[in-house]
Amino acid sequence: MRPAPKRSDALYLRLARSDVALFRFLLEAWEGVALFTSLGTDAGSRETLQLRFAPDMRPEVLRFLDAARSEFPLELLPGAADVQAEQHRP
Repeated sequence: MRPAPKRSDALYLRLARSDVALFRFLLEAWEGVALFTSLGTDAGSRETLQLRFAPDMRPEVLRFLDAARSEFPLELLPGAADVQAEQHRP
């Protein structure tokens, strides 16, 4: 058994609030690839999510996101600072 990583990586994405339940269902089906946290909803009813995962799982996470895109539109965001700035925009 390999040791647990000392840090995690993160990706940020945005999708329609109505697609979050399906996103959760699909992510759980990929057993242990990542965890997500909601960072809030914008004025357009789009949810911003933070995905956390072990650094060596990045290729699998990206494969998951490609598969999820076949079910509903989602936008990969550049990073945490950009997400926070955009959420506070009027």
